Amino acid sequence: MASIASNPSFSRGLRARIVLLTMAGTLSAIAIFGWLSWSAVQALGKQVLKERMQLAISVAASVDLAVNSELALLERISPASGAAGPRVEQAALREAYVRSRFLTRDFVLGLDGRIVQAEPSFSSDTGAPSGLPAFREAVERGRPEISALSDGTGATRRLFLFVPLRDAQNRVAGIIGGEIDPQAPAFRGLLNFVPLGERETVDLVDQRGVIIASTAEERLYTRSDHRDFLAKLIKARQPAAGTCHGCHQSGPTKQRVDEVMAFAPLLSRASWGTNIRQPRVQAFSTVVALRRRILIWGPALALLSLAFALGAASSITAPLSKLVGTARHIAAGELEIPVPDLGSDEVGQLGRALERMRTALRQSQQDVARGRDQLELRIQERTAEIEKLYDELKQRDQLRAMLLKKVIRAQEEERRRIARELHDETSQVIGALALELDTAVATLPEGVSRERLLEARAIAVRTLDGIHRLSFDLRPSVLDDLGLFRAIKWYAERDLKKRGIAVRCETDEEDTRLSPEIETALFRAVQEAITNIVKHSGADAVLIQCATTPGAVTIEIEDDGRGFDQGSISDTAATGRGLGLAGIQERMEILGGKALIDSAPGRGTRVVLTVPRGERNA
Repeated sequence: MASIASNPSFSRGLRARIVLLTMAGTLSAIAIFGWLSWSAVQALGKQVLKERMQLAISVAASVDLAVNSELALLERISPASGAAGPRVEQAALREAYVRSRFLTRDFVLGLDGRIVQAEPSFSSDTGAPSGLPAFREAVERGRPEISALSDGTGATRRLFLFVPLRDAQNRVAGIIGGEIDPQAPAFRGLLNFVPLGERETVDLVDQRGVIIASTAEERLYTRSDHRDFLAKLIKARQPAAGTCHGCHQSGPTKQRVDEVMAFAPLLSRASWGTNIRQPRVQAFSTVVALRRRILIWGPALALLSLAFALGAASSITAPLSKLVGTARHIAAGELEIPVPDLGSDEVGQLGRALERMRTALRQSQQDVARGRDQLELRIQERTAEIEKLYDELKQRDQLRAMLLKKVIRAQEEERRRIARELHDETSQVIGALALELDTAVATLPEGVSRERLLEARAIAVRTLDGIHRLSFDLRPSVLDDLGLFRAIKWYAERDLKKRGIAVRCETDEEDTRLSPEIETALFRAVQEAITNIVKHSGADAVLIQCATTPGAVTIEIEDDGRGFDQGSISDTAATGRGLGLAGIQERMEILGGKALIDSAPGRGTRVVLTVPRGERNA
């Protein structure tokens, strides 16, 4: 607020904002109106194209109807002349010629292409119609056909209609044909049944893109500049309308102009289409006029809104500048200076509101100061309590770790003592018992007593083996003799292979000796993992990988068993499940390491043990 109040361009900045906001609102309205107007203009343009396409469809339908009428007229000759004599046939041709709308000649051809009858007769400069592909198609297919424009120059070029002439057995006996002169006024008149606009032309185009009739005589027999596109539309029987941008030459100067084109194909037998063309300026004259008005009135309205915004800004910023001094004092924290009375209008109301704000701000400032002091005192007290609790928790955690470490050490020492007693005392006694039984068996003859002594000796041997195994499990001497990695390999192969579980151990070539504490903890963790595999996994194969780095020792045990849901053992204390895995994690944490357990139902289990490396003292 201080920076605003002390800024000498305050009123100019506010004026600019008011002008910008007013202009933004006005221009938004103008933009929306312009967009709506422009959309209406675009819609009007689309409507013009749609109407032109409908006009092209109407012209095409008219031409189609006329051509079909001529074909129907020729088809009526066929049954009348098929079984009659030459005179009747000539009379039928004459009647059809008289009734025809635009045929310049009708005739009868034999299957060999020879002219049998003609009304009127053919002149020497007219090409023979039997050489056209449409004649052969009419004979072979037995249906009416319409030829393409015949070869020749100028007045000798013709179009022909061919209708099969059938005999009493309904076989094609000849062809009844009709000749069309594209330059004849009657044929060209098919395109003039609708009034045309300025520079608007209507073309009748065949499937090769050749203009066979046009309201512009100079375009007759020329190839349309869109012949390939029009040929596709004729083949697909599809109308189209659009604007062609600068692709045509017009006038004596051959200047390129934009044109609007609407095309519609004939939908019956003739592979023709009507193409209505007009320069874009004439076709869209109404649309162009509307666009011009929009472009003129838009800037004019923007200028008017700018003038209004400047006036409104001046009427607001002038009285507001009187509050700058008061706002400067408040922004500087001088809350003791009251705001002067500025009247009863909106600016006066603003001044009174500013005075109420000053009073409330002064009171709030005092309350905030008192609250801040109280809050700081409470924060200090709470921080001291938290630090005390944290220290206690840290000490308890350290004590728990130390006690757990002592428990594990005591447990290992007790295991070692029990293993030693089993090996030195119990196993010696049972071994001596086995020897005594051997001596007794040797002195007895065959009989029941000797068999029972043999059974007792076998029991003693099995008991001795069990004691040896138990002694090893309690304190494996192989760990002291071979080292950690070889002991793990020996133990895994002993416990897994005899249960039909394939095991592969991958270890470093050099088995570096670690401190006894680390070796024992890692070996016990691997023991627990292998025990879980045997009891719960149902695995077929196990992979054990042991590796050392300059800073850590990593052991990974992975099986392909049934796995388990790790969420089901999240609360070990409540469910009693996962105690062995929890023991593994605690052993690793005591050594400053970690145990990663990854498992899911059906995906096996993977246990990764990592502890800091501690070398064995020499």
